[in-house]
Amino acid sequence: MRRILIAGAAAVGLLLGMPGAASAHSTDDWYDVGSVPSGYGYVGSSSSHVSGVYQQVQMWRSNNYVVLAGYVSDTKTDGYCGTAQIRYEIYDNGGWVGHWHYRQMPVYDCSTGTTGGGNWKRYVKSTYKVRNVSSRACHATSSGGIIHCESGWHGPI
Repeated sequence: MRRILIAGAAAVGLLLGMPGAASAHSTDDWYDVGSVPSGYGYVGSSSSHVSGVYQQVQMWRSNNYVVLAGYVSDTKTDGYCGTAQIRYEIYDNGGWVGHWHYRQMPVYDCSTGTTGGGNWKRYVKSTYKVRNVSSRACHATSSGGIIHCESGWHGPI
């Protein structure tokens, strides 16, 4: 009986720990800022263009606190919109947590490659110290929810 309870608890833990599509600004890991704060240096960007979705995430950093800007363009008429997902590690309670946090960048596009298409989200700042930020392109619903993502990650930035 004890083994069944432990196995059941482990299965629930796996389900709860799976990457979700929570938006980067809908968690306490990130909040909106109007611009890149003074003292933050540009680190670089990651991008990909897969299955009709182009995504790019740019990053600025100061003492492992980061600011991100994201761009997404739906480049193919395929019935999907485009968005991007990020993953990263946070520093909490005196150490790096040792597992990935997954969030959707708060930007999506359904323009299907029209002139002037694509959308930017500028800027979200980390609440915690962050490292190893990576991004990937995802297909999305017309309301921006993730349907599925490319298998590879681009970065870390």
